Amino acid sequence: MPNPNTRPMHVRSVSTPVVLRSMGEAVDFLRALPIAEHAGMLIEVIEAADAPELERRARLAFETFASAMRIPVRLAS
Repeated sequence: MPNPNTRPMHVRSVSTPVVLRSMGEAVDFLRALPIAEHAGMLIEVIEAADAPELERRARLAFETFASAMRIPVRLAS
């Protein structure tokens, strides 16, 4: 089974697809959003994820936040 932490994520924002290849890029993406002020705790969780299970959970939290904010995100295959 492939490790979900190594697959890039595709993010579509304002109809322009963005590929995020790491959680660091996800943090940069979140900080660039107009709603970044609402993502502070999520950014802290992502930055603190220093183990595979924590990174998996941070990735899920990122996807959940993006879904709630109606930012389409999917993992690239």
